[in-house]
Amino acid sequence: MTRYQTILLIVLIVWPFAILALLFFMSRLEAYVQRLDARTPQEAGLEPIVGAAPEREVRIVVGDQVVSERSDTDPHGRRPSAPDIAAS
Repeated sequence: MTRYQTILLIVLIVWPFAILALLFFMSRLEAYVQRLDARTPQEAGLEPIVGAAPEREVRIVVGDQVVSERSDTDPHGRRPSAPDIAAS
């Protein structure tokens, strides 16, 4: 096999991988540009948004016992800044 035939064989084997790599990197670049142009995290595809709500929306009270409440409570289930609702 001559040197020219060897080069042609290498090109014949390598070119599909080169095209696939080019398509892959173009897709990555497109996603990167799409994130840059987005106005909101949802448009950028950043769901779910990292973080947590500052307060829970629901407080469950069964009888006099608080079953579920905000995470910044004392061991007895009461918030330090809130009035004691169960006692009233």
